Amino acid sequence: MAHQITKKHNPRRGSLQYYPIVRNSRAYVNPLNYANLNDKEIGGFAGYKVGMIHLGFIDENKNSPTFKSEVVTAATIIECPPLLVCGARFYGDSNSVGEVWGAGIHKNVLKKVKFKENNAKSEDLKKIAKDVRLIVSTQPWLIGLKHKPEIFELGIGGNLDSKAELTNQLLGKQVEINSVLRDGELIDVAAVTKGKGFAGSVKRYGVKVYPVHASKSRRKAGNLGAESMAKVQFTVPQHGGLGFNSRVEYNKFILKIVKDPAEINRGEGYKNYGKLKASSLVVRGSVPGSAGRLIIFRKALRPVRKAEPVKVNFIK
Repeated sequence: MAHQITKKHNPRRGSLQYYPIVRNSRAYVNPLNYANLNDKEIGGFAGYKVGMIHLGFIDENKNSPTFKSEVVTAATIIECPPLLVCGARFYGDSNSVGEVWGAGIHKNVLKKVKFKENNAKSEDLKKIAKDVRLIVSTQPWLIGLKHKPEIFELGIGGNLDSKAELTNQLLGKQVEINSVLRDGELIDVAAVTKGKGFAGSVKRYGVKVYPVHASKSRRKAGNLGAESMAKVQFTVPQHGGLGFNSRVEYNKFILKIVKDPAEINRGEGYKNYGKLKASSLVVRGSVPGSAGRLIIFRKALRPVRKAEPVKVNFIK
């Protein structure tokens, strides 16, 4: 009698939590909600994914079994050139009621956005607005990555008067990563995953490959549903586009903010990216997206513990 020596357990891939599973309209995603921020505090920042490294640090989490011990972990490097504050957008109950743009905007930003300088006054918009958000632009030309910037919004903390005051101070100026985040802080990472093109149901959902003589087709779902329903449910695993989806990962731990690029640069540079030229963020674990993709992060919406910096012993 034949018997099965080993049994391979392969859970279903392709979570049904996300529906519909569609390609994102652009290569970056902007988080809509922000944590309870302090007065005149910027809620997030952005950078470009470089690659992954290994490093060792002293674990300061009291609830961890490796407390006060050296831990070797994988980490992701995100290069963060300064953000340019282009303007501010004022919101009413739900829709925008007006914008204020700064002067001296870079020519690469002007190619992407057409606006009139100071087309409205913040004092006039503040009378009919309930919220204010910064309109910021990346500056990838500072690190030699590309010329076309990405433009998105960032939330700020405080009441309406303090938010309007902060926007007037920052219009047309640059914001550094050190003024927004610090070592040991928890952040939420919003990014677009790697795009892998058209894929079958076996690679996309982990469908079992049928034996040679079991059916006409081996690499697809054996049954598309009941005959009486007269339709195919969305839960049935079928072929289609794989990847390039917008995702948000919560509570990523900032191991270190590196000001000097020479500290983590490699001699030949990082694969598919090159050498670092600006301040960088070292985040524990992996981050969605391919090398060179824009990663937008915010202060943790629901942090699991207080921010405590750690001592990094080595970076490899």
